[in-house]
Amino acid sequence: MDLSPGDVETDLIDLSKLSLAMLYQCDESVLANSVKTLLRQVDRPRVNLGGSGPPVRVD
Repeated sequence: MDLSPGDVETDLIDLSKLSLAMLYQCDESVLANSVKTLLRQVDRPRVNLGGSGPPVRVD
């Protein structure tokens, strides 16, 4: 299934329209909450504990 960014629910900032050059020039305070959220999810990834259901948080 291919979802467009508008079809995905997220608390993260939508960066799909920014180039890397534009992202590099962004004010870090604008990105701070999304970066913290993303790093927390990287540190504690979702796992599928039951077999056939969708992934769930283990924390």
